[in-house]
Amino acid sequence: MTGLRRFALAGLCLGLLLAGCGGSDDQATIKPAPDRSARISQLEQRKQNLELQLKAQRKKEAAEAEAKTAEVGGDADANALLTGLPGEAGLVVGAPGGGGPDFSGGSLSSGDAWSTIKVPIAERVLDDFGGPDGISPNQAANIASAITLSDNDAAASLFTDLEGKHGGLEGASAAVGEMLRQAGDRETIISTVGRDGFSTYGQTDWSLENQFRYMAALAGGCIGNAGNRAYLLDQMARVGGSDTFGLGAAGFPARWKGGWGPGTDGKYLVRQMGVMVVNGKQVVVSMAAIPDDGTFESGASMLSAIARSVASRLAGRVSAPTGC
Repeated sequence: MTGLRRFALAGLCLGLLLAGCGGSDDQATIKPAPDRSARISQLEQRKQNLELQLKAQRKKEAAEAEAKTAEVGGDADANALLTGLPGEAGLVVGAPGGGGPDFSGGSLSSGDAWSTIKVPIAERVLDDFGGPDGISPNQAANIASAITLSDNDAAASLFTDLEGKHGGLEGASAAVGEMLRQAGDRETIISTVGRDGFSTYGQTDWSLENQFRYMAALAGGCIGNAGNRAYLLDQMARVGGSDTFGLGAAGFPARWKGGWGPGTDGKYLVRQMGVMVVNGKQVVVSMAAIPDDGTFESGASMLSAIARSVASRLAGRVSAPTGC
């Protein structure tokens, strides 16, 4: 009897459902979707306005780049990415090897080498004292500190070693200059005169183009021997501390060395040379900036912006390694 009663009860419920019992007699109400046409129109108008603003901005930047190119020469695309930076800047870009740069831009073409000259100083020490296996533990530690931490005392110690080897300041300076000559630089003379307590060699006037030639030759295997080059480039891949800007902040594998210091007007020149790998392509860069506010921090930020722009906008134009 229990099973029959359950069966009967289920049938009764089904019948009530079919008859609409237990529910409301009102028809189901379908609410219309809210009218968003006004909002959509507003967003479309905003999109159009932003597109017009972007187009106008690009047109303005192109005109400024064209004017800058007419004024200082160089490449219009390179000048375009320097336009709008808060200060004076310069840039030279190309491939590893001895073929020269692919393009350059900006009104800043030269300046004091500052700590970037520590790389050829270290190279000369390696050349004079038997390479990575021949230098003393102290020299190895000084090369590491001079390049990775831009340690001035370590660089001074290395230069003192060269003075002992080459008969004093003049001979050591000329010996470092020979490293640049091997890279095809026939113009740069290593300074023997300091300023305001700064090192003599740091005051070397080193153009961005000649600095590019040195870095391209180092990265392309065109100077020194393989062991010395590998040793230096390995140190440049370990740069840290206050030197982590520019190529070190572009988001790509890189080897680099920076330098910075105040000019006679108190404004900082911040510069850097190195090579980064962008989508499998080696891009050699030499760049410098003097910010309007004269601070190291602003100069470093300018170089970081330039390095990112080179990677995103100009790397595709860089040629393959040129050979020596």
